[in-house]
Amino acid sequence: MTTREELIYLLSRASELEHGLACIYLFAAYSLKNDPSEGGLTEEQAEQVRGWRRHLAAVAIEEMLHLAQVSNLLTAIGGAPNFKRTNFPMPASAYPFGVCLTLEPFSQLTIERFVTYEMPEAGILSPEQQAIFDPIRARVLEAQGGPASVVEDKTVSFEPFDIDFSTVGEFYHKIETGFRTIPEEELFIGPPEAQANARYVDLGGELVAVTDRASACAAIEMIVEQGEAPTSDHPDAHFVVFNTIRLAYAEALAEAERTGIPFEPVRPVVSNPMTRFYDDTSGGTIIHDPLTHEVADLFNIAYDTMLLMLLRFFAHTDETEAELAHLSGATLRLMTTVLRPLGEVLCKMPAGGSERPVQTAGPGFGYNRDVQLLPHKRSAWTFFGERLWELAGIATKLRLQANVPAEIEEAAAALQDLAGQFTPGAGRHSVSAQLADLEALEASQGCMIQCIPNGPYVVTNVDHLKNSKGEQIPARPQMALCRCGGSSNKPFCDGTHARIGFSSQKLPGRVPDRRDTYVGQEITVFDNRGICQHAGFCTDRLASVFLQGQEPFVDPNGARKEAIIEAVKNCPSGALSYALDGVERRDEVDPQREPAITVSKDGPYRVTGGIPIEGGNPRAQGSSTEHYALCRCGHSKNKPFCDGSHWYVKFHDEKN
Repeated sequence: MTTREELIYLLSRASELEHGLACIYLFAAYSLKNDPSEGGLTEEQAEQVRGWRRHLAAVAIEEMLHLAQVSNLLTAIGGAPNFKRTNFPMPASAYPFGVCLTLEPFSQLTIERFVTYEMPEAGILSPEQQAIFDPIRARVLEAQGGPASVVEDKTVSFEPFDIDFSTVGEFYHKIETGFRTIPEEELFIGPPEAQANARYVDLGGELVAVTDRASACAAIEMIVEQGEAPTSDHPDAHFVVFNTIRLAYAEALAEAERTGIPFEPVRPVVSNPMTRFYDDTSGGTIIHDPLTHEVADLFNIAYDTMLLMLLRFFAHTDETEAELAHLSGATLRLMTTVLRPLGEVLCKMPAGGSERPVQTAGPGFGYNRDVQLLPHKRSAWTFFGERLWELAGIATKLRLQANVPAEIEEAAAALQDLAGQFTPGAGRHSVSAQLADLEALEASQGCMIQCIPNGPYVVTNVDHLKNSKGEQIPARPQMALCRCGGSSNKPFCDGTHARIGFSSQKLPGRVPDRRDTYVGQEITVFDNRGICQHAGFCTDRLASVFLQGQEPFVDPNGARKEAIIEAVKNCPSGALSYALDGVERRDEVDPQREPAITVSKDGPYRVTGGIPIEGGNPRAQGSSTEHYALCRCGHSKNKPFCDGSHWYVKFHDEKN
């Protein structure tokens, strides 16, 4: 390889390949079940399957890192980032390694195809290992109808053309010869300041800034090692991850056959779902169900928007450092808090059509021709704001339909927040004007908090959200608040719960849900230790009554009645109440307040104003419905309610 044109062409093809693989791996991850409630899984089996999902998603994120790295390589030699690709399914002839690229639900054949994609180059594996994987590749090729026919063209051409390769690693090493052959002082003509900064690209690895031959070769070696390195060197390499899943899946199937315990980890997802036939693809499965079709459209437009923003980030011209950080962060949030829940839910929604009444759809990753660089900063950012508000409106209208899945609520909340970040400050398109439109749409919903299974709290129509300093946090009609404790965007969700495998289940060993009664001479105190958040308001302020570390916990004769009543009213968790003359005075404990959520310092969300909560029932015995505390560290044994675990795990949130 001796010319810049050849190198740019092949790097562009590498971009298309990395992009396609990321989509394929995500589709397989979304096709796996997440919970025993979906059927066909025990809790132990579900935990194993969730691990496979996380590994598949992590590999997909690294493929996006590779796409970013190739973008830096292109920029360094005078090319432009390339995020285009052909729509799925792609035939075996699409790339010289001869394996088709299609969106398929998880299966033994699918995971073997993934192993084949990431197979190490010849000579890397030992002969014994190669003897194991050659039959796997043969099965994959046989299932697709045999290897693609390759027409060898020996004519001399001045146009760039594909080079032959049988593995991705071989492809990159052939690309590397261009960086080693073309004179360094001639090749690297791209401005160094145009390199995407690793500080802003949080894709699970270190993005290499490419400015010379050494850094270019280092970038290529990083891509190859992450993908194809054998077990002894890189246990997290994609090839190893996929082969480990392959073996574990085979063992799980064998175990199910031995024991008779059902093991059905895969949702009944169709192959290559699409909302319409594209002119660059040879087939696919049209989604006919009306609601599913709308959600699939929303996914595709959000995916399209994410690519446009990513292109602008990599080909930036006038953005400040702060704006680049903002653009990168927003792009990542689109991936993790919009595309992820929508992709997940599409695999649970009906595809429709009389020929497949029980099959579900899945995300089609439909690629539209309008994905191209928006070259001018002002118009690009205006476009992003308009598109995000359009998406927020579509998602909000969808979530208002009856019986929509919870994941759509999560995506709508994320889009409302993102849209507000790219909106002009004044005029009819200002944040306040756009929010007024959304508020009008959601006016009939009332205020509520929904506990999304294994996900965030989705808050609707709560106008007052403030931090521990009493500062108002801008609220949206719908918000997704972090409850796994891991978000880097606290108090808002950033999708970390999916990456870390957060579980919203109540745990064994929690303090029992039991209301204790302490009768005194003038007052009776009620207490349920099961929902105490251990804020210390009672024990610190009235230690003569609330006896920390002692039994009985409450001495109702330890202070004046008025002081005890004041302490009970100040309990933020709703665990305390009192009675006078044998009559409980819950109405006096629970004042009439505006619905509000306070993000306490390194502690729970303190909810006041009687905001209804869905998905957190049953409520604890005798607990207040006017005020309560919700876990946000992710470690409570009594989720969704706080049990004081934040103190023991040393949960810290410096922003709030």
